[in-house]
Amino acid sequence: MLGVFGFVQDGDREIGDGDRGVARRVHDEFVGTEAVAAGAGSLPPVPGDGAGPAFQRRYTIRIAGSPLTPEELITRLGDDLNAASPVEVAVFDKTAGAEGLVEVGDEYLVHMPGPWNCPVRVVDRTPVSFRFVTLRGHLEAGEIEFRAADAPDGLVFTIESWARSGDRLASALYSGLRVAKEMQLHMWTHFCERVAELAGGRMAGEIEVLTERADTRGTGPVTDALAAAAAKGFALAARLRGGRPLHPEGLVFDAELVLHGAPREWCVPFLDDRAVLHGKARLSRAAGTPDAFPDVLGLALRWPPDGGEGGAAGEGEAELLLATTGRGPLGRHLLRPSTRWAPGFYGSLLAYRAGDRRVLLGAAARGPRIRPAGLAGLARAADARPLLFDLLVATEFGPWERFGELRLTGPARTDARAPIRFDPERRPIPGLPPAGLLQRVRGPAYAAVQEVAQRRAGRGARPARPDPEPRRRPEKAPR
Repeated sequence: MLGVFGFVQDGDREIGDGDRGVARRVHDEFVGTEAVAAGAGSLPPVPGDGAGPAFQRRYTIRIAGSPLTPEELITRLGDDLNAASPVEVAVFDKTAGAEGLVEVGDEYLVHMPGPWNCPVRVVDRTPVSFRFVTLRGHLEAGEIEFRAADAPDGLVFTIESWARSGDRLASALYSGLRVAKEMQLHMWTHFCERVAELAGGRMAGEIEVLTERADTRGTGPVTDALAAAAAKGFALAARLRGGRPLHPEGLVFDAELVLHGAPREWCVPFLDDRAVLHGKARLSRAAGTPDAFPDVLGLALRWPPDGGEGGAAGEGEAELLLATTGRGPLGRHLLRPSTRWAPGFYGSLLAYRAGDRRVLLGAAARGPRIRPAGLAGLARAADARPLLFDLLVATEFGPWERFGELRLTGPARTDARAPIRFDPERRPIPGLPPAGLLQRVRGPAYAAVQEVAQRRAGRGARPARPDPEPRRRPEKAPR
C-alpha cells in the first residue's frame, strides 16, 4: 500500500512519536536473499500482479517481561488491530467476518490519509500468525504476515511483507514522494512498539528492519536480442584482437581501498563501513590508440572478501569497472575520451542497486598531471609516488559523496602473458547488484569474451613466463 506494506530504507535512525513524545531507535538494513530467507515464514513468491520492483521487508522486535505466550499475543492483537495501529495513519475497519478474532476469509478496509484506502483479506491463520493479501483497488499487490514466537528472554514479534506497487501510477507515486515512504516506516515501527505494550512487556533493543529487493531483472525478447547481439559482437572483436576486444594493453598495480563511509547511510557495507581492503587494479586504454590521441581510459579493481592481499580470481571476490566519463548529472552517463590519467574522473557509467535506489560509483584521480595518457609515463608516475583517487557515490543525477580513498602503488606490471580478466557480473560488490538493461546485456557479452579467451589459451597454451616491465623512455639530460 503506498501506505501499508511499506519499503523504506534509511539505516539507523530515530523515528519520532508525535502523540507520545518519545523516539524509537530503528536499524534499517538492506540485505541479500539468503539473510531474509533464513528467518522468513512461508511467504509466497514475488507477486505477479502490480508494477515496479518487488520488496520483501521484515520488522522484528524482542519483547521482555511479557506474561503472554505467542498464541495469546496473536489472539489479543487479532481482537483489535487498531489497538496497535497508529490511528492517525491507518485505521482497520472489518468489512466481512465476525467481530473479534481474525479468521481466514475475513476482510478489512484500511483507511489512510488521502485516497489511500486499502482492501485486504485474511488468507492464512495459525495459532501464532495471520496473513493478509491485497485485493483489487489496493495500491500494492502482495501479502503481509504478523507472527509471534518464543525467545530465551521473552517473545519475538515480526511483521513480514512481500509486495510491489499495484500499478504504474502507484509505483510512480511511491518512487517520487518521500512522504509515502516516511509514512510507511512510521506506521510499522509504531505498530511494533504498541504490540510490546499489548503484550504487557517492553521492547528489548531496537526495531530491526531488513529489506530485500527481489530479483526483477528478468529477461524478455528485447533484452534477449540485445544480449545475444552484444555477445556475438564482442566475441567477434575478441577473436580479431587477440582475445581482448577492449583495453588490450594495461598496467597492473597493487591497490589499497581505504573506506571511511559516505556522509549519508546507504545500507551497503562497501559504502557505509570503515575498512581497509587490498587488491589489484588495472589501468588501460580502451581502443589502444597512440599515446598522443584521446582514448577512453579504464580503471578496473578487484579485491578479496576478507580485504587481505589478493588479486587472483577466487571465491567471493568483488570487482568494480570504471572508465573516463563526465562528472555532471548528464556527463556521468557518457564516456569521455581523455589525454591524461590525472587529474580526471572515472565513473561506473552503468547503475547499481542500493536498496530502492539506483547509484553510480566513481573515482576522481588527483595529484600531478600525468600526460599524455601512455603506459610508460603512467609507470614512471607510479614509481615516483602512489596514484591517489577519491572514491565517490551518487544517485543517477544527485551530488557525489566521498566514501573513501584508492591508492595505487608500483612497480607497475603488464599482464600481457597472463591477462587479468574482469567480470563484475560474476563478482559483484555485496549489496550493490547491477541494475538496468545495459547491465543485463553486459553479462552475456563478458561471458562470450571469456569463452573466446579460454579457447585461445587451450589451443596455444605455453608455460607462463614473467611479464616484462613496461618500457620506459630514457629521461633527457638537462641542457
